[in-house]
Amino acid sequence: MEYQDFKKLYCEDPIIFHLGMELFNGMGRDALLASTDQVLCAAVTKKLIALMAEDRIANAVNAAKDFASLSAVERLAYAGRCGIKLEDDPVDEPGICPLCGETLEYEDAYSGKLLRNWRCKGCGAKGKEAYRKVFDSHYSVLDSSGHMVR
Repeated sequence: MEYQDFKKLYCEDPIIFHLGMELFNGMGRDALLASTDQVLCAAVTKKLIALMAEDRIANAVNAAKDFASLSAVERLAYAGRCGIKLEDDPVDEPGICPLCGETLEYEDAYSGKLLRNWRCKGCGAKGKEAYRKVFDSHYSVLDSSGHMVR
């Protein structure tokens, strides 16, 4: 499956796209590729017998097989390029009151702390703004002899 096929299926037939992806995710690559079309059609039929005609079920099976031909990185990259959101946007925004949407005033300047106390200029609410640190990568790694590894 090429990106154009992935995007076309997602844009033109999202039901088959999602059914195929659900079948793929439920069974996994190895089980899906080792299964017969008969077993795969039965799995889709069991879930959707009342919703779809048999030819659409076969399309879902083919979509799942196509997804199986992609690496996880390719599937995620294709999804992102199609505009599929892989996670929800955060509900809160820094510097904005979660109650009224006005600008927040802070007790002190941001200095890398994980929590900041605030007061809303609009409604007078008070609260804390939380930040978190996330692992990114290792760098400047030296072996036991002091030589740069990466």
